[in-house]
This record gives sequence, C-alpha cells and structure tokens, in this order.
Amino acid sequence: MNNLTQLYQEIKGFAESHLMINEFILISSEDELAQREIDYRSMVMLPLEANLSRELNNPVYTLEFGIILIDRTIVGDELAYINSTEENIFVMGQLQDFLTQQGKDVEFGDVELTSSVSEDYNITIAMTDFTVNIARKPYNRGIDI
Repeated sequence: MNNLTQLYQEIKGFAESHLMINEFILISSEDELAQREIDYRSMVMLPLEANLSRELNNPVYTLEFGIILIDRTIVGDELAYINSTEENIFVMGQLQDFLTQQGKDVEFGDVELTSSVSEDYNITIAMTDFTVNIARKPYNRGIDI
C-alpha cells in the first residue's frame, strides 16, 4: 500500500513548503504531542482509524486522520488572537483544497477551535478529522500463511 506513503509525503510537503507553517509533526497519540517542543505555527498529523472495504466490488481503504494547527500570540492581544485563529482556519482550508487538487478523495469534518493560556502566550488551536479513500487492488490477494 504505497498510497499511504504518498499521502503522508504530500501532506508533509504541503506543510514544509507553506509560508505560514514552521514545522510538520507526525505523532502516534495526543500524549506524544505534550512531550514535544513546538515551533509555532505547527501542523500536527495523527493517524486515527482505518477501514477495509470491498463494498460493491470497489475495494478501498478508508483512513481517518486528525490534523491540528497550533499557533501562539501574546497574552492580552485580542486582535492577534483573532488573527491567529483566522489564519489557522485559512491554512486548514488550504490543506483541504490542496488534497482535492492532488486528486485525493477526502472529506473534512468540522474544525474545532480552542485555546489555552501560558505565562506569556495564548495558544490557538484548530483541529479537524478528515477521511481519505485510497484504492485497493481489485482482486483478492494471496495470503502468506
């Protein structure tokens, strides 16, 4: 299944070449994110679920990922907070457009907006889940047993 590798490379390439994103991180759990030093604005990708289907003789993998955008602003600057949130939503929309332009069968869910406060910064966060359908071989494969 090389298509998953291709999807990962495309999303990583998008993040690394995007002028509004400073780093791309792939994590295996949300706990792992808490252990990391963040270079704001960061795009975080988290694999969530996979479904295998042969419904209607159309074999596909349906994969679900979480995407998180994390930025920071100075505490007390309300306009900077609003601008950061707006930019997070904008970048999320650009990712959706980019994947669609790459011919990916993707569906993005609602974008959840949240924030937290540290000593000197407001942390703005935009999170969404998206699903992508990736074609499988159209015939039953041999099984190594």
